[in-house]
Amino acid sequence: MPASPTSDAYAPSTFATCRTPLVHGAAETLALQFLVEKRARQRELQRDLAVKATTMLAELGTQARAADLDLLVTLLEIASAEAERERDRWGEMVD
Repeated sequence: MPASPTSDAYAPSTFATCRTPLVHGAAETLALQFLVEKRARQRELQRDLAVKATTMLAELGTQARAADLDLLVTLLEIASAEAERERDRWGEMVD
C-alpha cells in the first residue's frame, strides 16, 4: 500500500541530505520548500484518486442502468402475470 499523503516518506532531497549548519533563514526556506513539495504530492494523489473515482462511477452507472432495466422488466412481467390472473378471475365471475 502506498504511503499516505501526509507521511514523511516523500521528503525533498535537499532537506533530507542537508547535514551542515544552516545560514539564518535557510532552515525556514528548506522547511517551506519541503511543505510545498509535500502539498504538490498531495494534489497529485488527489487528482489520481479523482480520475479513478470518475472512471469507477462511470462503470457503475452503466451497470446500474442495466440493473434498473432488468428490474423494470421483472416488474413488468409480475404486473402482466397479475393482470392476467385478475382478468381470468373477473372473466370467471362474469360468465
